[in-house]
Amino acid sequence: MIERRSLGLGALGAAATLGIGAGPAHASFPDRVISIIVPFAAGGATDMAGRLLADKLGPFLSEGGRAVVDNRPGAGSALGANVVRRARPDGYTLLVGSASTFAVAPASGAAAARYHPTEDFTPLALFGLSTMGLLVSRDSGITTTRELLDRMRAAPGRYSYASSGVGGIAHLASEYFCKSAGVEAVHVPYRGGSQTAEAIMKGETLFAIDTVGSNIGQIRAGSLRLLAVTTAARDPNFTDVPTIAEAGVPGYELASWTVLAGPAGMPPEIVEAIGRAAARAISDPTVRERLETTGTVPELNSTPAMTREFLDRQFAIYREVVARIGLRLE
Repeated sequence: MIERRSLGLGALGAAATLGIGAGPAHASFPDRVISIIVPFAAGGATDMAGRLLADKLGPFLSEGGRAVVDNRPGAGSALGANVVRRARPDGYTLLVGSASTFAVAPASGAAAARYHPTEDFTPLALFGLSTMGLLVSRDSGITTTRELLDRMRAAPGRYSYASSGVGGIAHLASEYFCKSAGVEAVHVPYRGGSQTAEAIMKGETLFAIDTVGSNIGQIRAGSLRLLAVTTAARDPNFTDVPTIAEAGVPGYELASWTVLAGPAGMPPEIVEAIGRAAARAISDPTVRERLETTGTVPELNSTPAMTREFLDRQFAIYREVVARIGLRLE
């Protein structure tokens, strides 16, 4: 990743004014509570990242500073994104979004997501990459990816998969999986990762591809079976679980990630202040441990500049995947 840039004298002066020095200090920003919009229901991996950040961001910006999470699920996470996109660019309304928010929804032409991830938002920090997994119920009798594919091939169109919403990364990842493997399945959208897991466990749907972090409790408890992971390499927390490519779908690779952003047009000194405080929060040992144990590899060298470059690269990748599978959302 790009190394963190050193601050020049002008930026150091701005940081001192804002209280972003060696420790918290009284400052003009923030002088009220910062709202961190999470465009998903409570309980998922993105929500957890937002809450971890909220606990640290305010105090790292100024003494007595506070940030709170506001869950705004809907429209494949575009609803919450638009709340932030239309907000005043003063640093008091921020967005913790995923690949669904900043890449899948706008790349797929969704009417609710007619925005660009770096032209309509101000990138601030990259939390890290999150492993996604192919999940089935323990009671399904399926123990391998091959068994899952054989069952679907035996009854084309009979089975369904769950996702956390139309146009989200779980939707895209599952469609990409089906197209790559040459199988058919019906998409059943829900309103969050917790509902997705419940749908699989109840037998309402056969499988899902979702972030491991959103389902870590059920996976470790054994109620959900992790058949494979979507990344190019195996997850270090589940070294005995193959990648989807290893399990019989060559070339399959996809990852989720979490980014902090604000509305376009934020003042540079506010961008620098929030970026530094967020990077400090991500590097906090407690935050790092929580992220790592739920399948997220933290980005310890995050800056606003590298986050912008990352989003531009990922948006290009997801547009290519969307075009390949023919996913169009109106």
